Amino acid sequence: MKSVQIIKLAGSASIALSLMLTSSSLVTIPAHAAAASTSQSKANWSTLDVKHKPYTNKGVVFIPLKEVSEQLQLQLTIPGKNELYINSPTQSVRIIIGNSRAINAKGTALKLEAAPVVKKGVTYVPASLIAKSFGIPLKYDSKSGLRTTFDSWSQYAYASKANMLFWVNRENGMLSMGKAGSMPAQVGIIPVEEIDQVSLSAHRINSNTYVVDLSNYYGEPHIHEGRYRVLIQDKKILKLSKTNHSNFAGVNYHPDQLSYKGNIAMMNGSTLELVHPMGKTVKTYDLAALTGVKDSFVVEAIEQDFLLVRPYTKATLYIVHPTGKTAELIYPELLDEETIKVIEEMPPNEVGFIGDGLTYLGNAGGKLTFQYNNPFLDQKEKLTYTLPF
Repeated sequence: MKSVQIIKLAGSASIALSLMLTSSSLVTIPAHAAAASTSQSKANWSTLDVKHKPYTNKGVVFIPLKEVSEQLQLQLTIPGKNELYINSPTQSVRIIIGNSRAINAKGTALKLEAAPVVKKGVTYVPASLIAKSFGIPLKYDSKSGLRTTFDSWSQYAYASKANMLFWVNRENGMLSMGKAGSMPAQVGIIPVEEIDQVSLSAHRINSNTYVVDLSNYYGEPHIHEGRYRVLIQDKKILKLSKTNHSNFAGVNYHPDQLSYKGNIAMMNGSTLELVHPMGKTVKTYDLAALTGVKDSFVVEAIEQDFLLVRPYTKATLYIVHPTGKTAELIYPELLDEETIKVIEEMPPNEVGFIGDGLTYLGNAGGKLTFQYNNPFLDQKEKLTYTLPF
């Protein structure tokens, strides 16, 4: 899961730089957080952890927008100077610094208790804006701090790419997308098994084509992962791939390579497809047959002269010929006999198992560079591997 970057909100011309969100994260937001069977008086109020304290001016409670939005799982985007969109799966509200009126996704004007302001580089908005627009109750006093009944694990996970926003419903896997300032459209269902700890990331391929990656950790403990890649065109799912595996040792696997020469890499267990953005499969690799390993795989690199793939269980890199005719294990060519013996004899389900300890760094003239790191043997060095084809 990726973390949210903490950035202060700034006023005037610098607001675009200070609010730009460049990463995706595991996040959720209910459609109507206030719609509960019990009254607010009986609700479970929890305190929000904010660095910049709310304050009261003429009876109006002002809250630090960036920090509060992150904890309430609202997305912030910037259409222009001094303008902000606050977005959820069910609503989008446009505010202007210094203006006491906001506009929602339907074009309805909303009168605010007071205008949003910037103080010492931090943007504050009336707390009532969040409550009225998104149904998320907030209350504040100097003793208890800023509190809410919002459940941050309730219904949605989201991602964004520039001003295109994505949400997945954690109950039924429905994926929605839309530009900031508009109501999102339903794209289709991602058939996620046992939805639990979900993270989402998005990639823009062209003006009407996107790729969304979903990772779902589940089970007790959360050693099982489902990876899903969705190719979207014109707000419809064009193609979907999925891979499930169990990571008993806690190996930190890399994300799958996104694409090669404009074709999307889509992994289905041990089958890799390179897919044209229009949905046609250009090339297929049967990695189990090539490597002789019956397992699901990660594809860590796709280049003109080779592919690098790693089975989940043994976590050892193979180099694959670009035509898909041959594949070779890499670490026996780089490491000494003692180290090779440790890698081969250590049980892959033992906590701390790292596989071959190789991380691909780059290629120059057929010479591949790897970072080798094995904490059990106290070994760490850069190694060079000559392309075998």
